[in-house]
Amino acid sequence: MLTKGLNKEEHFFIVNNHEVIVKSDIQIELLEKIVNHYCKGKETFKVEGYFVHVLVTSQGNLFYVRPLKQFSDIDFMNPLSNKVLNSISDGITICDRKGKILFQNDIDIEIVGLDLMGRYAKDVIAEGLMSDSISMKVIESKEKVTILQTFINGKCFLVSGKPIFDEDNELQYVVAITRDMTQLKLLEQEVEKLEVQNENFKSKLQTLHNEESLKSSLIAVSPAMMQVVKRVMRVAEVDSTVLIGGESGVGKEEITKLIHAYSRRSQKQILTINCSAIPETLLESELFGYEAGSFTGAVKGGKAGLFEIASGGTVFLDEIGEMPLLLQAKLLRVLQESEVQRIGSGKPIPIDVRIIAATNRNLAEMVRQGSFREDLYYRLNIIPIEIPSLRQRREDIIPMVNHFLALIEEKYGIHRTIESSAIKILEAYDWPGNVRQLKNMVERICLLATQPEITVNTVQQELDSNPILVRHTENPIQKKYEQEHEPATMYNGTLKEKVALFEKQMIKQALSEHSSIRQAAKSLGCDQSTLVRKIQKYQLTRHVSYKD
Repeated sequence: MLTKGLNKEEHFFIVNNHEVIVKSDIQIELLEKIVNHYCKGKETFKVEGYFVHVLVTSQGNLFYVRPLKQFSDIDFMNPLSNKVLNSISDGITICDRKGKILFQNDIDIEIVGLDLMGRYAKDVIAEGLMSDSISMKVIESKEKVTILQTFINGKCFLVSGKPIFDEDNELQYVVAITRDMTQLKLLEQEVEKLEVQNENFKSKLQTLHNEESLKSSLIAVSPAMMQVVKRVMRVAEVDSTVLIGGESGVGKEEITKLIHAYSRRSQKQILTINCSAIPETLLESELFGYEAGSFTGAVKGGKAGLFEIASGGTVFLDEIGEMPLLLQAKLLRVLQESEVQRIGSGKPIPIDVRIIAATNRNLAEMVRQGSFREDLYYRLNIIPIEIPSLRQRREDIIPMVNHFLALIEEKYGIHRTIESSAIKILEAYDWPGNVRQLKNMVERICLLATQPEITVNTVQQELDSNPILVRHTENPIQKKYEQEHEPATMYNGTLKEKVALFEKQMIKQALSEHSSIRQAAKSLGCDQSTLVRKIQKYQLTRHVSYKD
């Protein structure tokens, strides 16, 4: 193996198992003395004015010899410094001001795959063993430098070099720290995998949360309701328009949420608009939006409608039967062309929404009467879902009562139970207001009850105290009283009293058959304000069932 002298006074000897190459008598004499001393097992020793440090390498034993007068210049070669530098997880090399590699720790030899001790950095580059030299760049710039360096083994490393100056501010050494970018790249890939897993976990947790929320709000035990849920799960997989029918309070909105949650649009938003709750003059702008200056009071810059906002998601149109004919035509265009046109604009805007509509009215009958567009009806009624009333699925009543009791305990901290005979009354009742009425009833009797257990008397008193409930309760005494007394009064009194009594009965009937004052007034052929005055006149406020 080639042996080089560092200068006139410095020497390197690399001893193989088979031969030692020397170039002078001085080197032979010095080597003999070194070998004799090394046989005593020392790693650092002195030989007649020389400092000797021994490194065991894969190539053999490397003896670095330097005069003792220069020992202070290479403190990093002493045993303690050597152990400290080899304990660092990064590769470390130390060069002198001429680019000669004076030290290379074990980690650097391992990650680079080259033993460069005693070599000049410029020679290593010339031999093509590495793409660039951090030491030479630091020597030239006398500043800290960081580069990406590729070695002959094909590995890429991040190397940072820092100059060390003596007391005269002259460059003395260059310390280079090498980090294997392969490990960093693997760590980066692991981080990316963990981020993907984290997103998957978040998505699964959100799905579980949605499922639990739906389970908590939708009770389906009866065969009739189970059939609805099965139909909903099949419908959720496609984007077809759905028309949900059923009496007021049966849970049409919950069914809509279930469809959206299990659809491909579940990660997008679902927007709900009640067509009967918004005045006709505002409904169009809410649904389709408007351009700036379209009408007095318009927001500067215009406003996007709900169809635009919900693009990619779902729009739920509740009480679709209350939508005016003019807007029905515009809604038909949305369904046919998948585009909307803002008020005051002639430019269509493409959208991607799924429309789910719901109503408690008979749309087919409305089509025959001319109050609902036939073409829109067929467009909405692609997949009909009819939700049975609560009296048609009595098996769901007890599970719902238990669920509502749990919700009340969670919300108010009030623990209540209902005795079995009271449960039977609730189960036998017809519930004209369906799930909404049952929920409100359970909450009311829980909050008003003075004992932890709700008795049959408490339930019966609450049912008897409400005129609307009495009309639907199997109460033979009350029924007999109405049959015997109420009709007779129709034939007593003056004409004015008879007209007033008849008017009162008509209003009571309309209020019991409709879920809002607006609908009741429409059925009676009078204004909503007129009906409100009549209700106050006949003290019928307890008959009013306001729609949620």
